[in-house]
Amino acid sequence: MSTAEQHPRKKLRSDLDKGDWSLTKVLGNSINHLGFKHGTQQDRLLVDKTLLCKAFFDSEATVVCVSAPARFGKSVNIDIIEKFFDILTLGDLKDSTTYSYRTPSGPLVPEAARANRAKLFEQTLLREHHPEFFNKHFCRYPVIYTNFTVTQYDGAKPEYVYKRLLWNLSITAKQWLDVFDCKDLTAEQQERYKALKAMYGIVRADRSKNFNDWQSYKTSPKALFACLEDFVASISSERYIIIAEKCDEIFVEIQGKPWEQELRPVLLDLLVRMLKNNNQLLKALLVSTFAIPLDELDLDSTTSVIPAFNNCFHHSVDYPLTSEQAIASMFGFTSSEVCEIVRKVRLDDQNKHVLDCYGGYSFGYTEARFNPAQVLTYLSTVKRQQGNELGAVKNCTAQRYRNGLNLLRYYCFTPEDSVNSIMRKASPELLMLVLRLISDYDHGTSSCFIWPSAEIMARQCKNAELSNFVLDPSANPGNTNADSSVDRIVTLLVLLGYLTIGNNNALRIPNSAMRDMWENLRLLATFKTRVQVEQDSQQHELIDSLFSSETDTICFEFTNTLQQISTDNRNYSPKTQLEFMCRVLLSKLEIMRYTFDHRPARLEYNAQFLADPQLDTPWTIKLLPFGRYIQQLTLTLCFRNTSAVLLPNEQAMAVDPSNEEPQHGIQLNLAVLIDNSNATVSAPN
Repeated sequence: MSTAEQHPRKKLRSDLDKGDWSLTKVLGNSINHLGFKHGTQQDRLLVDKTLLCKAFFDSEATVVCVSAPARFGKSVNIDIIEKFFDILTLGDLKDSTTYSYRTPSGPLVPEAARANRAKLFEQTLLREHHPEFFNKHFCRYPVIYTNFTVTQYDGAKPEYVYKRLLWNLSITAKQWLDVFDCKDLTAEQQERYKALKAMYGIVRADRSKNFNDWQSYKTSPKALFACLEDFVASISSERYIIIAEKCDEIFVEIQGKPWEQELRPVLLDLLVRMLKNNNQLLKALLVSTFAIPLDELDLDSTTSVIPAFNNCFHHSVDYPLTSEQAIASMFGFTSSEVCEIVRKVRLDDQNKHVLDCYGGYSFGYTEARFNPAQVLTYLSTVKRQQGNELGAVKNCTAQRYRNGLNLLRYYCFTPEDSVNSIMRKASPELLMLVLRLISDYDHGTSSCFIWPSAEIMARQCKNAELSNFVLDPSANPGNTNADSSVDRIVTLLVLLGYLTIGNNNALRIPNSAMRDMWENLRLLATFKTRVQVEQDSQQHELIDSLFSSETDTICFEFTNTLQQISTDNRNYSPKTQLEFMCRVLLSKLEIMRYTFDHRPARLEYNAQFLADPQLDTPWTIKLLPFGRYIQQLTLTLCFRNTSAVLLPNEQAMAVDPSNEEPQHGIQLNLAVLIDNSNATVSAPN
């Protein structure tokens, strides 16, 4: 046996060299037309990801499952693969510049259809650098595209989910029925065409009825797919490709429902029918945000899973890349692609802002990624406002924030915003995570880390508290709530794009746009509500009391904080308790700077003290003048254990809510200076 036969993987990877994946190309220059299916390269804006077609086809796996964070270009990449491989149909006779959805009638003219489809790939990297692959596989294989999307209302009853699943498959069937003229088909093809059309009619009729039991439907998703498969197989002698988008949504929606065990086997049976022991299947691409239960399908070894959280880790990759690594690296934008986009849309003055605000994601195997939705939304907003007043552009940050919240609400599969609900009931452990992550981003430090497994974490970090986590592959909005483990909540935040994993596997906020959203999460985690803070009932209370020489408020805050961490049923060390109290105090002082437009530096303090807080060591916080506070407020805090001896003329605010464990009692000595005056405010024992 030759070397190439012994190692077919090396043969497949031989031309996936470093040069391929470092290439950058942006087609078009119109920010108003985004996407791939419609338009030509003159009137659309598209980051060239066509090399994904070769990486996908060259993969040894028959079934490739890709999980990527929300809004990371999954749909556009799917469009590219579908349009490259799919066979020619009447739909390709449409003029690509008209954006018409009406399918032309009449016989199929292959030459005209192929030329029209080829316009989509003019000057692309795949066509320029791999012409042999392009000519061999272009428009050669039937592609069955479907999606498993559900709305947040479909999960109310099992028949709604079942109806949605059937409806999505029927849309796929309708797409195939519309692009072929029955009169131009052979007798066998006409027979299967009519069978599929009849099945489609049954689904349409059932959809208009309100069944009280999903088993009352006259057909099943499995039967509908079998009918579709028969027709597709009769159209082409080549095996077909399956592309399934949003495969996770329907599993997330039914999770935890009383009828989950009844409907789940139906979904699994459909996937088994599509993917397992299917001789007609050439390749399959399953795309999702969260994990798909492939282990329950019992697929063979020709399945490749590319989970998002694994790709978040930084890898030292030797070129050439494997096909799986290349596939993962095609999601999201690189910095060079972002710079080219900014240049193409003639917004060069926004280049630095975009690079600073929307990058930082560590998805993939090459350089850091940028979120495509964030980049393009911001640039299109600026482009629309160019004709307005200059001040309108400055408000893009506020609009970006609101857009981000709407995107998150859209991608959560429950009526309420999952993340916000979790933060309103934040445990001390989760609150510490939120405060640490924001402080790390503001000061460039790292205090939270991800470990590959619980065993490695336990072996390496025996004494670490509230700072080390293990990602949970099963996390999704359907099984994650305020009572879930922090590991699962962290995984959900990573998959939704709130967090990413940087160097040394440090957990961090990816960019300043997400930093704005974390400010909202800090409000919810600290105050449990946002309404009271916005109504000025809590955010000024602590500072006002300090300026008024009243120490009861800060005493209450520290007492309440110690009580809060003591309810976590874990025996935290005095140092962890100190850090928790300090971070909560800072949060309640910093919350004043929460605005949509900017976050001025109104606090000055030694951030290193938080990384290693010490008893009997003074810690100074300066609150600079802003708003209605025209004087500088300086707080000097010194923490001591309960046996500390007070200095002459010094009084301590004793904060020890835990009489059961006096060894963890902590005293706070506080000095308050206003405009550097010598006035010292202290509280009695």
